[in-house]
Amino acid sequence: MKNKLTFLALFAMMFGSSSALQAQSLSAKAFYNTDSISAVYLGIDFTLAKLINDAESNPTVIQSQQFNGINFLIVKENKKYDVQEAYHRTNWIVDTKEVEARNNKANPDQLKSTNDDDLTRLNTGDIEKLVSNFDFGNRKGYGVLLIMEGMDKTKKLATIWFTLIDMGAKKVLTTERVNGKLGSGFGFRNYWASAIKNAIGNAKDDYKKWKASAN
Repeated sequence: MKNKLTFLALFAMMFGSSSALQAQSLSAKAFYNTDSISAVYLGIDFTLAKLINDAESNPTVIQSQQFNGINFLIVKENKKYDVQEAYHRTNWIVDTKEVEARNNKANPDQLKSTNDDDLTRLNTGDIEKLVSNFDFGNRKGYGVLLIMEGMDKTKKLATIWFTLIDMGAKKVLTTERVNGKLGSGFGFRNYWASAIKNAIGNAKDDYKKWKASAN
């Protein structure tokens, strides 16, 4: 009986240690050092976005139609808006359902602004708070979420936080603000998609820097 209890105790210790190691196994360093580690692309969250110096646009139409219209475009034309390539992933899963649900609940009355400072008003604490309230469902592992901060029509610039997440722990592993310059495009969706495309290109250029600083 004593030997059996000893065996069970050792098994419990080994299982507990294994579980603890698994819980601690997700790190930015491991992700950036191994391109074959898969990631889930979660889409572009617009719930904190500010549309700056755009008096003509209708915020209700933008919130109800354009936010997820942009997400649909990014996923559909993924080779043009290649977030997967920017993160050097060979294994990539797309699941934008929660982002779409969140964007559908965004408050259009809080969208518009005339303050240029709103382009860079967020900090890492704001991003961590958003991620802590994100519903990842049963998903574990690495997630990649883009968080739109500002779209400034006068400065012709968008700011987006490129965020790597431990979905199981709802933890931000890395997050970086990336600028995207406006290009050309017809209509609100394509107009701001050009800035997102530019930001994705800048993120790709910044990848080596992110990799070098990852813990």
